[in-house]
Amino acid sequence: ALSECDYGTILSAALLGESLKLSPSPQLGQYYMVPFNDKKRGTKVAQFQLGYKGYIQLAIRSGQYKKLNVLAIKEGELVSFDPLNEEIEVVLITDEVKREAAKTIGYYAMFEYTNGFRKAMYWSVEKMMAHADRYSMAFSAAKYQDLLDGKIPQSEMWKYSSFWYKDFDAMAYKTMLRQLISKWGIMSIDMQKAFEYDQGVAVVKDGKLSGVEYVDSPEADVVIEPAV
Repeated sequence: ALSECDYGTILSAALLGESLKLSPSPQLGQYYMVPFNDKKRGTKVAQFQLGYKGYIQLAIRSGQYKKLNVLAIKEGELVSFDPLNEEIEVVLITDEVKREAAKTIGYYAMFEYTNGFRKAMYWSVEKMMAHADRYSMAFSAAKYQDLLDGKIPQSEMWKYSSFWYKDFDAMAYKTMLRQLISKWGIMSIDMQKAFEYDQGVAVVKDGKLSGVEYVDSPEADVVIEPAV
């Protein structure tokens, strides 16, 4: 599908990734070039999407973070989470195979600076789905539940190309890190650039990045804010 995109948008996404010193390799998951139909341009465009591993890379490079973690919490693991003191009590499933197969009930993310400042947050799966349903035009919580329940025929799977459908956990990790770092984190110049251009089509003029246009839906014809 990328071969059908406007070549300029592919180049601009690649230039942005290179300027951030991130890799487009799917195996590394640092950033992606995602095809979208843009009615405004009348063509397909390549959207720059930062992966959660890209957020981690940029945070590590700042040298400010002593600890940084994001984790799916499985059914039966959560004992309690105190949002006031940001303390979580969990009993993790020790068998990795069983843990991988267990149902996810929420997501936990935390960071600690080298100076000792610490922040943490926990979201339930329901809160994450409501967030995605509200802010991503390409995602529907009701349709995602149908997908989980096996109600979507294979012949219609092409309609569900959003990363929220393909890898909900990865998008949830990204959302947790974005929420945590954007509100309380120290952000380097590269991190600020990544936040600005994430889920947008980079605009290049005279060989330099000059702006970003947001296209979040295969049917989108308006400029919107980033989805997460």
